[in-house]
Amino acid sequence: MSVWRLMTCAGLVFAAVCGLNACSHARPQLDALTQAEPDSTRQRAMRRLSLASAYFEQNQNDVAQQEVRAALQIDPQFAEAYSLLGLIHQREKAPALAQASFEQALVLASKPTVRSADLAAIQHNYGWFLCEQNRFSDAQMQFDLALAQPSYRQADKTHQAIAFCKSRASLATDNRLRPTAQ
Repeated sequence: MSVWRLMTCAGLVFAAVCGLNACSHARPQLDALTQAEPDSTRQRAMRRLSLASAYFEQNQNDVAQQEVRAALQIDPQFAEAYSLLGLIHQREKAPALAQASFEQALVLASKPTVRSADLAAIQHNYGWFLCEQNRFSDAQMQFDLALAQPSYRQADKTHQAIAFCKSRASLATDNRLRPTAQ
């Protein structure tokens, strides 16, 4: 091999090593500039709750419950997660667990940092649960509280629930007033 070729190869190797070394020093600076900020705790919990809601809508209660519990592990103060957990327990015919979940959701949602629309959605869900438990006056109170929230945008849904609950209450009253056949 000629000296010229040897010097050229050595020069290329030297240039490559210097270039790579320069890149390695620049990389941390670029990463610091382009790295996304870490997610907040609530954002991570919201992602899990979003998954839980999707599973709940598909009647996959076990998976939905796992996702809600994951959201609550991330953020134990997440009122909406307790509300969805209440709906899951309600669907699974576990009224004591549903009641406890809704009550916890209401406690957390009553804090000043929670938006009134979120509180109203929880009140609506709790009202629906109470209606299914034939606790009609308590249900009406929760529906009224939901409708009183200024930023609540699902008033139509709550009005439909009220109408359904009232018809259910009248049926329950009619059934109690009918004499039993002997």
